[in-house]
Amino acid sequence: MNDFDPQDDADGFIAVIGMAGRFPGAADIDEFWANLAAGTDSVTRETPQVFPGGAPDGSDLTYVPSRGRLDGAEWFDADYFGYSAKEAFLIDPQHRVFLECSAVALEDAGQDPDRFPGAIGVYGGSTETQYAQALSAQREQLAGVTEDDILLGTSPDFLVSRTAQRLGLRGPAIAVQSACATALVAIHTAGRGLLAGDCDMALAGGVAVHVPPKKITWSGPDGTLSPDGTCRAFDAKGDGTVASNGVGVVVLKRLSDALSDGDHIRAVLRGSAVTNDGSARIGFTAPSVEGQAAAVREAQLTAGTDARTITYVEAHGTATPLGDPIEIAALTQAFRDGTDEQGFCSIGSVKTNIGHADAAAGAAGFIKTVLALGHRQIPPSLHFTEANPQIDFESSPFRVATELRDWAPAGATRRAGVSSFAVGGVNAHLVLEEAPERPVRESERRAQLLVHSARTPYALRARLDRFEAHLAGQVHPAYADVAWTLQTGRREHAYRAFAVAGDGSAPEPVLAAGPPRERPVVFLFPGTIGPAEAWRLYTTEPAFQEAFDAALDSGDRELVTSVREVARGLRRPGDPVVRDAYVFAFEYALAALWQRWGVRPGAVFGTGVGSLAAAVVAGVFPLADALRLITEPTRSRAGDEELRRLVHSVGTQAHRIPVILGDGTWYDADMPIIAEQWAGELRDQADPDAALGTALADPGRVLLQIGAGSTLVRLARQQPAHTPAHLLLAALADLDEGGDALAALYQALGQLWLSGITVSWTGVHEGESRVKVALPTYPHERLPYLVRHPAEEARAAPGAGIRGTASEDARTTDEEPATGSAADGIGRLEADDRPADDTPLGLVLRLFGEALGLADVEPEESFFELGGDSLVAVKLLARIREIYPVEIKMRSLFTSATAADLAGLIEQRLAELDQDTEEGST
Repeated sequence: MNDFDPQDDADGFIAVIGMAGRFPGAADIDEFWANLAAGTDSVTRETPQVFPGGAPDGSDLTYVPSRGRLDGAEWFDADYFGYSAKEAFLIDPQHRVFLECSAVALEDAGQDPDRFPGAIGVYGGSTETQYAQALSAQREQLAGVTEDDILLGTSPDFLVSRTAQRLGLRGPAIAVQSACATALVAIHTAGRGLLAGDCDMALAGGVAVHVPPKKITWSGPDGTLSPDGTCRAFDAKGDGTVASNGVGVVVLKRLSDALSDGDHIRAVLRGSAVTNDGSARIGFTAPSVEGQAAAVREAQLTAGTDARTITYVEAHGTATPLGDPIEIAALTQAFRDGTDEQGFCSIGSVKTNIGHADAAAGAAGFIKTVLALGHRQIPPSLHFTEANPQIDFESSPFRVATELRDWAPAGATRRAGVSSFAVGGVNAHLVLEEAPERPVRESERRAQLLVHSARTPYALRARLDRFEAHLAGQVHPAYADVAWTLQTGRREHAYRAFAVAGDGSAPEPVLAAGPPRERPVVFLFPGTIGPAEAWRLYTTEPAFQEAFDAALDSGDRELVTSVREVARGLRRPGDPVVRDAYVFAFEYALAALWQRWGVRPGAVFGTGVGSLAAAVVAGVFPLADALRLITEPTRSRAGDEELRRLVHSVGTQAHRIPVILGDGTWYDADMPIIAEQWAGELRDQADPDAALGTALADPGRVLLQIGAGSTLVRLARQQPAHTPAHLLLAALADLDEGGDALAALYQALGQLWLSGITVSWTGVHEGESRVKVALPTYPHERLPYLVRHPAEEARAAPGAGIRGTASEDARTTDEEPATGSAADGIGRLEADDRPADDTPLGLVLRLFGEALGLADVEPEESFFELGGDSLVAVKLLARIREIYPVEIKMRSLFTSATAADLAGLIEQRLAELDQDTEEGST
């Protein structure tokens, strides 16, 4: 790997910190790399067609309709992005795929837009599809839909602005349209925007998805399509490319920022350039050697690299008889400005694997090259056996990569070029470099808190399963960096789970019992001696160490030494002053640690010397005066009057945090507490029942015991005011000899996070510089949303539609639901048209029949197996809502697809509604 000097070498470069993509045969970039490394051809080929006299020599030509298909492109997690089913139907599937891919790329980068301090831009483009025409042709089936609705949902102009709006991105949202070079031009533009300060992080990429698949028409021997559906880049038999689908998005950041922020850097974008061929070519669609060479050379100069150090080029490589020779000639011309060496640079084209992905083609090549840099391997370019005779490879710097091989350049650094050229003369070239070496920093902390969240319980379970499988493939997971990535690099959703990982494997995660919400926390200070095992907090937690030292700062050397020996378990606390000083310092330091972690007290209460710690945390006494109240010789023999005078001499201040005194009185921050009351608190060991009853008055409160044992929490559970809604935590209650106090505290912190407390994760990792790592991304729960053009419906079998393919993440029935024809509509049931069987089952059977044009429907027959699709389902559910006061979601219909199951679900919802009504009336 490369070894950067962050100050000298990072300026002017861009870090690639995240990626996501879906390509033919690959649902994600891991599958994409596996296919590339294995040399997999992912193009789908159909039945050959014969064109009499279609060959250049007049003979018959056999044409194989072929395309790189994107499986399940109409499936979309609408709920995740806050879309209703109707809204999802109106959005072009390629826009939805780009949006989802952008969210996945941000997770791969370990970036939460909600917590990112700067501006995030998005740059991208798409291709033209026929989805707008399909929507317009089905306007009668889409009640209330206007032409503006269709325009907003399908126009390429709104691809990136929709992404910015749904992901909460506040930087530039720039639509890029440069035909086949769109994605690479978007990456170039994003990089320039970052260097100019337009944004602090950027998403960039492209998408080309046709759903249903675009009908490919043979354009003749002079066209760009390969007759046999095989892209043979640079080969003597190369006669064209293959149309394809795909989407790719990368996350970019200034390299200097990525290094200082500890981001997971996949590669470095050193330089890029975009040119146009101008008029120096034979026609508008013809490529130009001079224009392409200028782009390549300018990118190399911008990158500050010698051409000899570039040992791989991901070429445009369309396998056209004219395009390939011109591209190699242009590359050779550009490289010859820096070196005369031959055959040192491998070259390949991803189009031989997946076809030409149009607006996403540059993203496919870029992502392939970044993956190759990361794996330190060059994958094969397929279907190459003999060089195109118009290409002089022998005297050029290039050789076609025909097999997977280790990437071991003569120099120390792996560098690559990526090209993308477009009809119309747009030429884009980028220079990439492998990621800089990053030192591994071990953590002094023996425990780590791993947090997970999702929008639904099903997605949370899938997320946990993915994470477990990911860790199973690692010998020694870097739990500290894994924890940091999970804590700061994921959006926080409603359904949550956590686990505390130690030296061994992570235990079974703890799941939240209810939805998170901000809750006030009451700090309880028991005033009890702490375990020696907690002393390790002094060495690993700066906040604890600072507070512990500050609490004893005004004490004499003998006292401080004695307290430290007690804290370390080296002596027993025989002296009451030493004991109290230790308990005070320990509980005060724990409170400081919790606050550094973001857990702020909404009120405090303490018993014994714990009441003094509570008073200091509330701001009543300065630390030095509090220690004086412990060590003052008169305190141990003072009566009430003497102690009152001592408190008076020390002086009290207005408390900043509400205080609960032993008699159960709640004192808000603006309510003064006289010295006599504090003297009584410090003198008497009051029964805490009254104070705990006050603390429990609000069922939303959390009671957190600050200190050893569980006395106060145990008593709180016995109070009449205690309810299941309360959260009571005693972090150090079960700390055994040799146990880890930090792990115990993390268990409590995990519970607080589950309940909705906002945690300061930088505080949790204070004193250590953690880095982001690549982890499994969100398991989107997709459903199909597709409106077909009537002409497309006519080509499908009646009632069958064309079934989509679910991703592995989708929660569907065993038989995938149809996504085909829109029905004629569900008529309204008038009073005299209600079914004779006036039950939910009778109604559902009737609605199924009317919606699907069937005279008879059996209770166990599935809506989707009968020919229903998502569009008809929307209307079906709307009719059910008109008749019954229940809300049935689209996802529920997929899991209750038979008439009997759906009727049972309606009855269940009605029963729940009746129960709620009864409870509300009592």
